[in-house]
Amino acid sequence: MVSAAAQTAAPAAPFEDAPSLTMPGAPVRAGRPIAIHTADLPANEASGLVASRRHPGVFYWLRDGGGATTQRPRAALYTIRLGDDAQAYPVRRGENFPFAQVFEAPNTDWEDVVMDDDDNLWIGDIGANDCVSKQYLYRTLEPEPDTDDPFIVTARYPLAFPDPAPGCKTRNAEAMLWLDGELYIFAKTANSPVYRVVLPAERNKPVALLPVTEFDYGVDKISVSAVSDDRTRLTLAGHARYWVFAADPKLKGDAFLRKAMSGKPVHTARFDSAAGNASVEGGSYVPGTHDLLFVAENKEIFLVRDEPAKPDKR
Repeated sequence: MVSAAAQTAAPAAPFEDAPSLTMPGAPVRAGRPIAIHTADLPANEASGLVASRRHPGVFYWLRDGGGATTQRPRAALYTIRLGDDAQAYPVRRGENFPFAQVFEAPNTDWEDVVMDDDDNLWIGDIGANDCVSKQYLYRTLEPEPDTDDPFIVTARYPLAFPDPAPGCKTRNAEAMLWLDGELYIFAKTANSPVYRVVLPAERNKPVALLPVTEFDYGVDKISVSAVSDDRTRLTLAGHARYWVFAADPKLKGDAFLRKAMSGKPVHTARFDSAAGNASVEGGSYVPGTHDLLFVAENKEIFLVRDEPAKPDKR
């Protein structure tokens, strides 16, 4: 394991010269952590991961807790730049995992980040382990990843679940999904109920959460949700396991989720964590593929297929 300083010492390739993200037969065994220049993520408590549309190979992740320093802040988004060899590449001035500050969005308990159809990033301050914490959605503009520009918050929406748990004022949540022009939030509880966010006409006013469906199959307390670009897969994950569900690409929005969540998974597996329990809380499909990139609170990173690994015939 090399130090963080050693991994950033190599000269950075120009950002526009990043390897294409076709990932043909990615050279990583399913369920195994990726070697990111033999180093892990630079900060713990990773929670939430999303792929950029404007910048191929770029992913953003955030933290939901942990100690904060000037070099490892919490109110910030961190960047990963993934090449077609399943390795990380420098994003900015030789840094593999740089961050950019998010102003006017305090990190009470950030849990997930998604990208909308207009390339805005939405940060979900949606954790409420104490049953009473205030929860918010922050919409931000995506800066150029290879600059020091911050993320600018353009809207802030308070939220609360309409059906709080007994003795609570809201529900705890860790997973969000942008689907067909709508934002969805999964409650972290039994059967993983999902709610559609109804944004108000006026910015910064409270949103409404409409119940959509929940699982018939025993998928509980999820922390990750993702849909493949071809819309044939819905993947959900908890701290130690992920589930892949078949989806009907012809369906939209609520109907898409109800159909996909009504059956049993076509594949499920545990994360092969070197620590035994990685506490995975962020994940995204690699654009254009059925490969999944996950980040964990213990700094591990995983690249897995959304199907069982094929036997090695060599």
